Amino acid sequence: MHILLGLLSTLSLIAILIIRANHAANAVEDLSYKTKGAGRRLRIKLFGHKVPEHPLSEIIDPRDGILALMVAVMKDDGDLTEQQIAQLEYWAANRLNLSAPEEHVALARWQVRDFVESGAVLYRLHKRLAELCDGEQRADAIELIEQAAKSKGGPITKLQAHTIQQLKYHFGDVRQLTVNE
Repeated sequence: MHILLGLLSTLSLIAILIIRANHAANAVEDLSYKTKGAGRRLRIKLFGHKVPEHPLSEIIDPRDGILALMVAVMKDDGDLTEQQIAQLEYWAANRLNLSAPEEHVALARWQVRDFVESGAVLYRLHKRLAELCDGEQRADAIELIEQAAKSKGGPITKLQAHTIQQLKYHFGDVRQLTVNE
């Protein structure tokens, strides 16, 4: 009987040690999860963490926004040709009155390089453009973007037409507002 009691006590001692070891392993695992990103969290807390802004959200001049939207609309019909880039530079210099039009066109091309369609560019820009432009400027912007869509000489694509329609929607019926004012 005493052998059986000794065997049971030994087994219970082993079971208790296994349970305690399992609890200790779980505690170490929890601690490792908590401390895994502690250095990063401390660095963010001490020095701050600034998420980089998208280049389109940093536009403060509405002419740069209109130029970026023109580039996006032109890109909907395929890659920009040298003739289209020259047209953009002409419009930037003569219609938008930008100094150094080559630089502004290059900046606009860089700003929209990651966008697949012009609707996404419009989505990022429409609120900013609507607050920065008055009625006549909005009408001129729509006219310029329509000219950009027709730059290849053929009919405009459905995507370009949709973007222009959405721009008119976000700007309101600006031609009517400017005629009646």
